[in-house]
Amino acid sequence: MPLFAVTYRYDASQSEDREANKPAHREWLSAQVEAGTIRSVGPFVDGSGALLVVDAPGPEEARALIAGDPHCVRGMVSETTVREWMPVFGVLA
Repeated sequence: MPLFAVTYRYDASQSEDREANKPAHREWLSAQVEAGTIRSVGPFVDGSGALLVVDAPGPEEARALIAGDPHCVRGMVSETTVREWMPVFGVLA
């Protein structure tokens, strides 16, 4: 199945709300990693957003999956990009 590099962009004004929502967000992410639909995930260290590597049949399915993320459900992601990604070397290749 194809992999998709999904990036979230966060609005700094929602930092407190995201922090309060973090347990639900991380619980959802953990379940997706366990199911194999998200292969890797983590925030950018500057707090501006996050990167998710999603395993999905196509971009629409990747978007549908991340729509269930509690951060997305609660409007805490100001921008999302979904791009097909082809790892050549490494553990995800």
